[in-house]
Amino acid sequence: MIRLGEAKYKNTLKAMWRLCFPQDTETFISFYFTKMYKNAETLVYIENDQPVASLQMIPFQLKTGRYVSLAGYISGAMTHPDFRKKGYMAQLLKTSFNVMKEKGYDHTFLIPQEEWLFDFYEKYGYMKAFPYAIPTLITEKREETETASFQQNPGIEIVQAPISVEKDVEKTAERYWHIYSAFLMEKPNVVLKNRFQFADMLSDFFEGKGILFAGEKGMAFTVTKGDQIILKEFFYRDKEVKQLFLTSIRHHYANDKIVIFNDPDAPIAGYKGMIQCLNDAQDTITDIYMSMMLD
Repeated sequence: MIRLGEAKYKNTLKAMWRLCFPQDTETFISFYFTKMYKNAETLVYIENDQPVASLQMIPFQLKTGRYVSLAGYISGAMTHPDFRKKGYMAQLLKTSFNVMKEKGYDHTFLIPQEEWLFDFYEKYGYMKAFPYAIPTLITEKREETETASFQQNPGIEIVQAPISVEKDVEKTAERYWHIYSAFLMEKPNVVLKNRFQFADMLSDFFEGKGILFAGEKGMAFTVTKGDQIILKEFFYRDKEVKQLFLTSIRHHYANDKIVIFNDPDAPIAGYKGMIQCLNDAQDTITDIYMSMMLD
């Protein structure tokens, strides 16, 4: 039997999440079920009055050309290991399509966590979408004189992690969401984020010890991995602004190795997710930019 989520199922769903997604930290699981999870957006397969499979349908806006529509992001699709291969996920997916159509959603999309899942979701109408670029490695060396004379560009603010007070995230989101949103809106096809979704994204980003470099002309979401600085998302108005941000980032981290994800100048490497059009009157578009998501 399939039901909407209820408060009494929440702890069981969290325990099932730990089983199905062992790579996720307790911090992320707590964040997800506090910030993202909503009973009304959750479908649960019940057996013997206990959840054995589940998924969420998180609403986003999807811009394709000049048209903006609602799209349901399938998240947390999971089946308890003891109840797999019974077709429960197939039933949940088919039910989710009907629920989303009733709510006026034109699309549904998701991010498979493993390569074999692309084939699985394809059976239910999803197509590969959201291309991602080959990561770009930048290893420009700084001269000692440049290091000594460097002064942080006043147009670039550095927002450090961790953020200790939730209001600090809200203030940062309020200050920079219009800039972030404007960069997204300039893209021909894109998954948009409202201010609350942007704030949730920042919370997760800062929990992961990320550092945000931001200004009116650009934004860079940075984390470190080994001896590299990873730019998970990077927007800039022109090449000069791009260089100013890269210089600021190198000096802040005292590191020359920068890897840029999704650099618009880099060749396409593959597809990050999948999409399905729920509206027969529309064509399915797959060349869509997906910003930092909970993947």
